[in-house]
Amino acid sequence: MFKVIAVDSNQVKLEFVGKDGEVFTFDTYEAAEAFMQEVKAKDTLPERYRVLVKK
Repeated sequence: MFKVIAVDSNQVKLEFVGKDGEVFTFDTYEAAEAFMQEVKAKDTLPERYRVLVKK
């Protein structure tokens, strides 16, 4: 399982969750990376956050 998280310079981690409160998880790295690229493209997080895929 993979998930996409955002981490800031203070090592504060954010997880992405759906409307039902469940953390988004992905079966493949490619699916997680596609979601990560979608998050980056929306440009909704402050610049201090890095978005990455975690296993």
